[in-house]
Amino acid sequence: MSSDFWSRSFERITRLFAPRTIRVRRKRGAPSPSGRVPRPRLGSPSGFPTMGRMDSDWEGEYDNAAGCRNTVYTAPQTAVAPEWASVTIGVLGTQRLDRTIACMAAAAGAQVAILGAPLEPRQRAVKAHRDPASVVKSARYAILPVATPGHVPSPNASFAPERAYGSALGGMSAGARLIAPRANAALTRHAAALGLTVHDYEEALQSILDTAAEAIDELLSRVEKAGTRLQGSTVCIIAGERIPDLLVFRLLEAGARVHIATNERGLNGVFPGVAVLPLSELPVQSPKFDAIFSTINGPVVDARELGSLPDHALVVDLADPPGSVDFQLAKQLGRKAIWARGILRRVPPLDQACWSVIAGLIASLEQNEG
Repeated sequence: MSSDFWSRSFERITRLFAPRTIRVRRKRGAPSPSGRVPRPRLGSPSGFPTMGRMDSDWEGEYDNAAGCRNTVYTAPQTAVAPEWASVTIGVLGTQRLDRTIACMAAAAGAQVAILGAPLEPRQRAVKAHRDPASVVKSARYAILPVATPGHVPSPNASFAPERAYGSALGGMSAGARLIAPRANAALTRHAAALGLTVHDYEEALQSILDTAAEAIDELLSRVEKAGTRLQGSTVCIIAGERIPDLLVFRLLEAGARVHIATNERGLNGVFPGVAVLPLSELPVQSPKFDAIFSTINGPVVDARELGSLPDHALVVDLADPPGSVDFQLAKQLGRKAIWARGILRRVPPLDQACWSVIAGLIASLEQNEG
Protein backbone atom coordinates (compact mmCIF):
# COMPACT_ATOMS: atom_id res chain seq x y z
CA MET A 1 0.00 0.00 0.00
CA SER A 2 1.14 3.51 -0.81
CA SER A 3 2.26 6.02 1.79
CA ASP A 4 -0.68 8.28 0.79
CA PHE A 5 -3.11 5.60 1.95
CA TRP A 6 -1.54 5.39 5.39
CA SER A 7 -1.35 9.15 5.63
CA ARG A 8 -5.08 9.57 4.84
CA SER A 9 -6.00 6.76 7.23
CA PHE A 10 -4.02 8.39 10.06
CA GLU A 11 -5.77 11.71 9.43
CA ARG A 12 -9.22 10.05 9.65
CA ILE A 13 -8.33 8.31 12.91
CA THR A 14 -7.01 11.59 14.33
CA ARG A 15 -10.25 13.37 13.47
CA LEU A 16 -12.28 10.65 15.20
CA PHE A 17 -10.54 11.23 18.53
CA ALA A 18 -9.99 14.97 18.27
CA PRO A 19 -12.16 17.12 20.62
CA ARG A 20 -15.09 18.70 18.87
CA THR A 21 -16.95 21.95 19.38
CA ILE A 22 -20.68 21.40 19.07
CA ARG A 23 -22.63 24.44 18.02
CA VAL A 24 -26.29 24.62 19.02
CA ARG A 25 -28.64 26.93 17.20
CA ARG A 26 -30.84 29.06 19.44
CA LYS A 27 -34.03 30.75 18.44
CA ARG A 28 -33.94 34.51 18.27
CA GLY A 29 -34.83 35.99 21.65
CA ALA A 30 -34.32 32.71 23.54
CA PRO A 31 -32.26 32.97 26.76
CA SER A 32 -28.72 31.71 26.82
CA PRO A 33 -28.10 28.39 28.63
CA SER A 34 -26.67 30.26 31.62
CA GLY A 35 -29.80 32.39 31.85
CA ARG A 36 -32.34 29.60 31.75
CA VAL A 37 -34.38 28.71 34.84
CA PRO A 38 -35.53 25.19 35.73
CA ARG A 39 -38.91 24.27 34.35
CA PRO A 40 -41.51 24.14 37.16
CA ARG A 41 -42.51 20.63 38.13
CA LEU A 42 -45.91 19.34 37.35
CA GLY A 43 -48.03 18.82 40.38
CA SER A 44 -50.97 20.06 42.37
CA PRO A 45 -52.47 23.52 41.74
CA SER A 46 -50.71 24.76 44.88
CA GLY A 47 -47.35 24.09 43.25
CA PHE A 48 -46.41 21.09 45.39
CA PRO A 49 -45.74 17.88 43.43
CA THR A 50 -48.20 15.17 44.39
CA MET A 51 -48.40 11.40 44.15
CA GLY A 52 -51.75 10.05 45.22
CA ARG A 53 -52.48 11.46 48.65
CA MET A 54 -48.90 12.40 49.37
CA ASP A 55 -46.71 15.36 48.58
CA SER A 56 -43.64 13.22 48.23
CA ASP A 57 -40.99 15.57 46.90
CA TRP A 58 -41.38 19.08 48.28
CA GLU A 59 -38.05 20.84 48.07
CA GLY A 60 -38.83 24.01 49.96
CA GLU A 61 -35.82 26.08 49.03
CA TYR A 62 -35.89 25.10 45.34
CA ASP A 63 -39.63 25.17 44.62
CA ASN A 64 -40.19 28.58 43.05
CA ALA A 65 -43.68 27.57 41.94
CA ALA A 66 -44.75 27.55 45.60
CA GLY A 67 -43.20 30.90 46.29
CA CYS A 68 -40.61 29.44 48.67
CA ARG A 69 -37.59 31.64 49.18
CA ASN A 70 -34.10 30.49 48.27
CA THR A 71 -32.92 31.18 51.82
CA VAL A 72 -30.73 28.53 53.40
CA TYR A 73 -29.37 29.20 56.88
CA THR A 74 -25.60 29.09 57.11
CA ALA A 75 -23.88 29.82 60.40
CA PRO A 76 -21.38 32.68 60.09
CA GLN A 77 -17.77 31.61 60.23
CA THR A 78 -16.12 32.37 63.56
CA ALA A 79 -12.54 31.93 62.31
CA VAL A 80 -12.23 35.70 61.81
CA ALA A 81 -11.39 36.08 65.51
CA PRO A 82 -7.59 36.59 65.70
CA GLU A 83 -6.80 34.18 68.56
CA TRP A 84 -9.68 32.26 70.15
CA ALA A 85 -7.21 30.66 72.55
CA SER A 86 -6.63 34.08 74.13
CA VAL A 87 -10.36 34.81 74.50
CA THR A 88 -11.70 34.22 78.02
CA ILE A 89 -15.47 33.95 78.45
CA GLY A 90 -17.69 33.60 81.50
CA VAL A 91 -21.19 32.26 80.83
CA LEU A 92 -23.59 33.33 83.58
CA GLY A 93 -26.63 31.34 82.43
CA THR A 94 -27.49 27.95 83.91
CA GLN A 95 -30.02 26.55 81.43
CA ARG A 96 -29.40 23.97 78.71
CA LEU A 97 -29.17 26.67 76.04
CA ASP A 98 -26.48 28.55 77.99
CA ARG A 99 -24.53 25.35 78.56
CA THR A 100 -24.61 24.41 74.90
CA ILE A 101 -23.36 27.87 73.93
CA ALA A 102 -20.54 27.49 76.45
CA CYS A 103 -19.55 24.17 74.87
CA MET A 104 -19.59 25.75 71.40
CA ALA A 105 -17.34 28.56 72.62
CA ALA A 106 -14.92 26.02 74.10
CA ALA A 107 -14.99 24.04 70.85
CA ALA A 108 -13.99 27.22 69.00
CA GLY A 109 -10.90 27.35 71.22
CA ALA A 110 -11.87 29.93 73.84
CA GLN A 111 -11.27 29.55 77.56
CA VAL A 112 -14.75 29.18 79.03
CA ALA A 113 -16.23 29.04 82.52
CA ILE A 114 -19.90 28.62 83.39
CA LEU A 115 -22.13 29.10 86.41
CA GLY A 116 -23.61 26.02 88.06
CA ALA A 117 -22.90 22.32 88.32
CA PRO A 118 -20.07 20.67 86.36
CA LEU A 119 -20.87 19.59 82.83
CA GLU A 120 -20.70 16.03 81.51
CA PRO A 121 -17.23 14.44 81.26
CA ARG A 122 -17.07 14.99 77.48
CA GLN A 123 -17.75 18.69 78.05
CA ARG A 124 -15.12 19.24 80.73
CA ALA A 125 -13.32 21.80 78.54
CA VAL A 126 -15.81 24.19 80.20
CA LYS A 127 -14.98 24.90 83.84
CA ALA A 128 -17.92 25.20 86.23
CA HIS A 129 -18.10 27.42 89.32
CA ARG A 130 -20.78 27.88 91.95
CA ASP A 131 -20.52 31.68 92.25
CA PRO A 132 -20.66 34.38 89.53
CA ALA A 133 -17.46 36.07 90.73
CA SER A 134 -15.41 32.94 89.99
CA VAL A 135 -17.05 32.51 86.58
CA VAL A 136 -16.13 35.97 85.28
CA LYS A 137 -12.87 36.51 87.19
CA SER A 138 -10.34 38.06 84.79
CA ALA A 139 -12.63 37.21 81.85
CA ARG A 140 -12.69 39.43 78.78
CA TYR A 141 -16.33 38.63 78.01
CA ALA A 142 -19.33 37.73 80.14
CA ILE A 143 -22.31 36.19 78.34
CA LEU A 144 -25.53 36.93 80.22
CA PRO A 145 -28.36 34.35 80.27
CA VAL A 146 -29.84 33.72 76.83
CA ALA A 147 -33.59 34.24 76.52
CA THR A 148 -35.64 31.51 74.85
CA PRO A 149 -38.20 32.73 72.28
CA GLY A 150 -41.64 32.73 73.84
CA HIS A 151 -40.13 32.79 77.32
CA VAL A 152 -38.64 36.28 77.35
CA PRO A 153 -38.87 37.96 80.79
CA SER A 154 -41.16 40.98 80.91
CA PRO A 155 -39.64 44.43 81.48
CA ASN A 156 -40.98 44.34 85.04
CA ALA A 157 -39.54 40.91 85.83
CA SER A 158 -37.69 40.63 89.13
CA PHE A 159 -34.50 39.33 87.48
CA ALA A 160 -32.01 42.03 86.54
CA PRO A 161 -28.33 41.28 85.77
CA GLU A 162 -27.05 44.36 87.61
CA ARG A 163 -28.77 43.16 90.80
CA ALA A 164 -28.18 39.45 90.31
CA TYR A 165 -24.42 39.69 89.78
CA GLY A 166 -23.69 43.07 91.42
CA SER A 167 -20.04 43.64 92.20
CA ALA A 168 -19.07 40.20 90.84
CA LEU A 169 -18.80 41.76 87.39
CA GLY A 170 -16.13 44.08 88.74
CA GLY A 171 -13.67 41.18 88.83
CA MET A 172 -13.48 41.02 85.04
CA SER A 173 -10.38 42.16 83.16
CA ALA A 174 -9.90 45.84 82.37
CA GLY A 175 -12.09 47.01 79.50
CA ALA A 176 -14.12 43.79 79.57
CA ARG A 177 -17.46 43.50 77.80
CA LEU A 178 -20.88 42.14 78.67
CA ILE A 179 -22.71 40.23 75.92
CA ALA A 180 -26.47 40.48 76.50
CA PRO A 181 -29.58 39.63 74.47
CA ARG A 182 -30.62 43.27 74.94
CA ALA A 183 -29.12 46.23 76.76
CA ASN A 184 -31.27 48.44 78.99
CA ALA A 185 -30.38 51.70 80.70
CA ALA A 186 -29.93 50.14 84.16
CA LEU A 187 -27.51 47.48 82.92
CA THR A 188 -25.57 50.00 80.85
CA ARG A 189 -25.17 52.38 83.81
CA HIS A 190 -24.09 49.54 86.10
CA ALA A 191 -21.53 48.31 83.58
CA ALA A 192 -20.15 51.80 83.02
CA ALA A 193 -19.63 52.26 86.77
CA LEU A 194 -17.47 49.09 86.71
CA GLY A 195 -15.54 50.14 83.61
CA LEU A 196 -17.39 47.66 81.36
CA THR A 197 -19.32 48.06 78.13
CA VAL A 198 -22.52 46.27 77.09
CA HIS A 199 -23.08 44.83 73.62
CA ASP A 200 -26.41 43.27 72.60
CA TYR A 201 -27.24 40.92 69.73
CA GLU A 202 -31.05 40.94 69.72
CA GLU A 203 -31.34 42.50 66.25
CA ALA A 204 -28.90 40.09 64.60
CA LEU A 205 -30.55 37.07 66.21
CA GLN A 206 -34.03 38.28 65.31
CA SER A 207 -33.21 38.30 61.60
CA ILE A 208 -32.28 34.60 61.81
CA LEU A 209 -35.40 33.81 63.83
CA ASP A 210 -37.59 35.68 61.33
CA THR A 211 -36.21 33.61 58.45
CA ALA A 212 -36.80 30.43 60.46
CA ALA A 213 -40.35 31.55 61.33
CA GLU A 214 -41.16 32.07 57.63
CA ALA A 215 -39.96 28.56 56.81
CA ILE A 216 -41.96 27.01 59.68
CA ASP A 217 -45.06 28.99 58.69
CA GLU A 218 -44.76 27.60 55.14
CA LEU A 219 -44.53 24.10 56.57
CA LEU A 220 -47.46 24.44 58.97
CA SER A 221 -49.57 26.07 56.28
CA ARG A 222 -49.03 23.00 54.13
CA VAL A 223 -49.89 20.77 57.09
CA GLU A 224 -53.19 22.61 57.57
CA LYS A 225 -53.97 22.33 53.84
CA ALA A 226 -53.42 18.58 54.10
CA GLY A 227 -56.34 18.48 56.55
CA THR A 228 -54.50 18.30 59.87
CA ARG A 229 -55.67 20.88 62.37
CA LEU A 230 -52.89 21.59 64.85
CA GLN A 231 -55.07 23.17 67.54
CA GLY A 232 -55.75 20.40 70.05
CA SER A 233 -53.93 17.73 68.03
CA THR A 234 -51.29 15.35 69.36
CA VAL A 235 -48.06 15.46 67.37
CA CYS A 236 -44.70 13.78 67.68
CA ILE A 237 -41.31 15.08 66.53
CA ILE A 238 -38.76 12.36 65.86
CA ALA A 239 -35.33 13.85 66.51
CA GLY A 240 -31.72 12.83 66.88
CA GLU A 241 -28.93 14.91 68.36
CA ARG A 242 -30.24 18.00 66.56
CA ILE A 243 -33.48 18.96 68.32
CA PRO A 244 -35.61 21.32 66.19
CA ASP A 245 -36.48 23.50 69.19
CA LEU A 246 -37.90 26.37 67.13
CA LEU A 247 -40.37 23.93 65.54
CA VAL A 248 -41.26 22.65 69.02
CA PHE A 249 -42.04 26.19 70.24
CA ARG A 250 -44.09 26.96 67.13
CA LEU A 251 -46.19 23.80 67.47
CA LEU A 252 -46.84 24.63 71.11
CA GLU A 253 -47.96 28.13 70.11
CA ALA A 254 -50.32 26.55 67.56
CA GLY A 255 -52.03 24.66 70.39
CA ALA A 256 -50.66 21.19 69.68
CA ARG A 257 -49.77 18.64 72.34
CA VAL A 258 -46.15 17.92 71.51
CA HIS A 259 -44.10 14.78 72.08
CA ILE A 260 -40.42 14.31 71.21
CA ALA A 261 -39.18 10.81 70.34
CA THR A 262 -35.40 10.68 70.70
CA ASN A 263 -32.55 8.75 72.23
CA GLU A 264 -30.89 11.95 73.45
CA ARG A 265 -30.78 12.29 77.22
CA GLY A 266 -31.29 15.25 79.50
CA LEU A 267 -34.34 16.69 77.71
CA ASN A 268 -36.86 16.13 80.50
CA GLY A 269 -38.01 19.52 81.70
CA VAL A 270 -36.17 21.41 78.94
CA PHE A 271 -39.39 22.04 77.03
CA PRO A 272 -42.23 22.70 79.50
CA GLY A 273 -45.38 20.84 78.50
CA VAL A 274 -43.55 18.52 76.09
CA ALA A 275 -43.41 14.77 76.72
CA VAL A 276 -40.12 13.04 75.87
CA LEU A 277 -40.11 9.35 74.94
CA PRO A 278 -37.40 6.98 73.65
CA LEU A 279 -37.46 6.00 70.00
CA SER A 280 -38.10 2.37 70.96
CA GLU A 281 -41.56 3.37 72.27
CA LEU A 282 -42.61 5.07 69.04
CA PRO A 283 -44.52 2.07 67.54
CA VAL A 284 -46.44 1.68 70.81
CA GLN A 285 -47.29 5.39 71.10
CA SER A 286 -48.06 5.96 67.38
CA PRO A 287 -51.84 5.20 67.56
CA LYS A 288 -52.43 8.42 69.53
CA PHE A 289 -50.59 10.76 67.16
CA ASP A 290 -52.42 12.94 64.65
CA ALA A 291 -49.16 13.91 62.96
CA ILE A 292 -45.52 12.84 62.98
CA PHE A 293 -42.64 15.13 62.03
CA SER A 294 -39.46 13.13 61.36
CA THR A 295 -36.09 14.89 61.26
CA ILE A 296 -33.73 11.91 61.37
CA ASN A 297 -32.04 10.96 58.11
CA GLY A 298 -32.52 7.21 57.76
CA PRO A 299 -35.29 4.57 57.66
CA VAL A 300 -37.12 5.57 60.84
CA VAL A 301 -40.82 5.69 59.88
CA ASP A 302 -41.39 2.27 58.37
CA ALA A 303 -44.04 -0.46 58.50
CA ARG A 304 -44.32 -0.48 62.31
CA GLU A 305 -45.08 3.23 62.67
CA LEU A 306 -47.08 3.62 59.45
CA GLY A 307 -49.16 0.56 60.25
CA SER A 308 -50.03 1.69 63.77
CA LEU A 309 -50.92 5.32 62.97
CA PRO A 310 -54.60 6.34 62.82
CA ASP A 311 -56.12 6.54 59.34
CA HIS A 312 -56.33 10.34 59.49
CA ALA A 313 -52.72 10.83 60.60
CA LEU A 314 -50.25 12.91 58.61
CA VAL A 315 -46.57 12.04 58.21
CA VAL A 316 -44.11 14.87 57.50
CA ASP A 317 -40.56 13.96 56.49
CA LEU A 318 -38.19 16.83 57.26
CA ALA A 319 -35.00 14.86 56.60
CA ASP A 320 -32.68 15.41 53.67
CA PRO A 321 -32.43 12.67 51.01
CA PRO A 322 -32.76 9.74 51.26
CA GLY A 323 -35.33 10.76 53.87
CA SER A 324 -36.76 8.82 56.77
CA VAL A 325 -40.27 7.78 55.63
CA ASP A 326 -41.21 4.78 53.49
CA PHE A 327 -43.36 6.77 51.06
CA GLN A 328 -44.18 3.77 48.88
CA LEU A 329 -45.68 1.96 51.85
CA ALA A 330 -47.42 5.17 52.96
CA LYS A 331 -49.09 5.33 49.54
CA GLN A 332 -50.19 1.70 49.76
CA LEU A 333 -51.68 2.30 53.21
CA GLY A 334 -53.38 5.50 52.09
CA ARG A 335 -51.47 7.63 54.56
CA LYS A 336 -51.19 11.36 53.98
CA ALA A 337 -47.51 12.24 53.72
CA ILE A 338 -45.41 15.30 52.93
CA TRP A 339 -41.73 15.32 52.18
CA ALA A 340 -40.60 18.80 53.26
CA ARG A 341 -37.08 18.15 52.07
CA GLY A 342 -34.56 20.81 53.02
CA ILE A 343 -36.90 22.97 55.10
CA LEU A 344 -34.77 22.59 58.24
CA ARG A 345 -31.81 24.15 56.47
CA ARG A 346 -33.65 27.40 57.04
CA VAL A 347 -34.49 26.54 60.66
CA PRO A 348 -31.28 26.25 62.71
CA PRO A 349 -31.29 24.95 66.28
CA LEU A 350 -31.65 27.85 68.66
CA ASP A 351 -28.27 27.25 70.31
CA GLN A 352 -26.54 27.27 66.93
CA ALA A 353 -28.30 30.50 65.94
CA CYS A 354 -27.42 32.19 69.25
CA TRP A 355 -23.79 31.12 69.17
CA SER A 356 -23.39 32.26 65.55
CA VAL A 357 -24.41 35.84 66.41
CA ILE A 358 -22.49 35.87 69.72
CA ALA A 359 -19.36 34.50 68.06
CA GLY A 360 -19.69 37.02 65.24
CA LEU A 361 -20.01 39.84 67.77
CA ILE A 362 -16.95 38.67 69.72
CA ALA A 363 -14.97 38.25 66.52
CA SER A 364 -15.85 41.77 65.44
CA LEU A 365 -14.84 43.21 68.82
CA GLU A 366 -11.58 41.28 68.73
CA GLN A 367 -10.78 42.56 65.26
CA ASN A 368 -11.51 46.17 66.25
CA GLU A 369 -9.32 45.83 69.31
CA GLY A 370 -6.53 44.28 67.28
